[in-house]
Amino acid sequence: MTIGMPGGVRVLVVDDDPDHRLLARHRLERAGFDVRLAGSAEEALVGIESVDLVLLDYRLPGTSGLELLPLLSERGPSVVMVTGMGSEGLAVEAMRRGAVDYIVKDESYLEILGDVVRRAWLHHDLVRRAGELERIGLLVTSASARREVFAEVVEGARRLLRADGCALFVFTEAGLVQEATAGCHVGDRNSLLADARRLLAAPQKTVETLGRLLVPVPPADETPLGVLAVLASEPRRFDPEERRLAVALASYAGIALGNLRRLDLERALVAELQQMLDLRRDLMASVSHELRTPLTCVSGFAETLRAHWAALSDDERLLFVDKICHHSTELGDLVERLLDFSQVEAGRLHAGIRNVDLRAEVEATVAALGPLMTGRPVEIDVEVSSAMADSVLLRRTLTNLLSNAVKYSEPGTRIVVRGSASGGVARVEVADEGTGLTSEEADRAFDPFWRASRVTSNSLRGTGLGLALVKEYVRVMGGDVTVESELGQGSTFTFTLPLPEPLPV
Repeated sequence: MTIGMPGGVRVLVVDDDPDHRLLARHRLERAGFDVRLAGSAEEALVGIESVDLVLLDYRLPGTSGLELLPLLSERGPSVVMVTGMGSEGLAVEAMRRGAVDYIVKDESYLEILGDVVRRAWLHHDLVRRAGELERIGLLVTSASARREVFAEVVEGARRLLRADGCALFVFTEAGLVQEATAGCHVGDRNSLLADARRLLAAPQKTVETLGRLLVPVPPADETPLGVLAVLASEPRRFDPEERRLAVALASYAGIALGNLRRLDLERALVAELQQMLDLRRDLMASVSHELRTPLTCVSGFAETLRAHWAALSDDERLLFVDKICHHSTELGDLVERLLDFSQVEAGRLHAGIRNVDLRAEVEATVAALGPLMTGRPVEIDVEVSSAMADSVLLRRTLTNLLSNAVKYSEPGTRIVVRGSASGGVARVEVADEGTGLTSEEADRAFDPFWRASRVTSNSLRGTGLGLALVKEYVRVMGGDVTVESELGQGSTFTFTLPLPEPLPV
């Protein structure tokens, strides 16, 4: 069986002479066609959509074949005009109205009838296939709905190759999976999937067994994205034209898959960009608030001192000066974070790595945070003596982690700083007994500008930059940072640093 002349081509013979109908039927059925008969225009129009070709006589009761011809052609089948008059004008008019061929009822009419109808069928089939390929081509280059696109591709492949079934397998993160099917026959799915995997393991243009044709997607010398499988319920050989058509359809499937993946990527990038814009908008609002609060306090205490200096006691003056110093320091820390983040975004954050005393750096940082740590039992258990780090970035890392531990835990709860060496790196842990994080929140803890919604609703101040900066500080020092947390049970942030090279013996 080939694309050129399949069995079951349905031909309608429209002739007012029953003898001519009988003779035409006999000749066409011997040529392998499925023949139906009609003696009038009314009979011809009944069920015309299920017909492939029409053999139309010029003379019909109450009308002519020329009048009926456009009505038949617009319903889909190709039309061959038949007449007993060898008129050139009639032939031209028939072709103008949509006939694909013209035949005169002379003494050789029945002898050539099968060949004429066969040529007409080939023309009809060529036009139909070209239209279907054009439709699929337009679809795969413009459509955006994955399921609908692949459903149309496999159904189009099934129709064009006159197969009983068609399946498309596509590579995903889970491996090769069945993306779409068409038709009533897909055979043994496991066997088909195994054949598809073998084809991709040793790429070839096509793999064919009796009743089964597999083509990689795309079929060119590119990384395979999947497999198009064409299936017949009965043993069948696919001819070269069918194989070429299957390769063309696999190319369409590859184009569709590439377009849809690019579209998915574009959508993800747009969503990510929108998220970043939303976060930046939130950051501007948060930073404005964070800057305004200490500035308002500094301005308020300074103005009170200026206006009421004489009326204030020495203790009150010292208290107000302490408040101004505290909020000035807070303001300086915020500006420093913003400047560091701008350096990170510009790719200009660098580290001066040297051998540092890890325990001394931890103790110095805790001491510098003295007022913040008041009322907090802090345990320092640093076993490793030294690590390779930038002293300034290391202290900023510890400051951010300790500040977070204080901010998100109750007064009087314990904070632990541990240091150890394992796996060729120094590991530093900062653990608290605070509110903790859900697993979803832990996954986003190091995202710039991000803060848990329940934290923002509790009016805890912050910009969402601290942990993002910790991640970058540790990265430029050659380490990594992670968090382990459980909601209501506290959090443990762990970062690593390279160890010094051992001294040569």
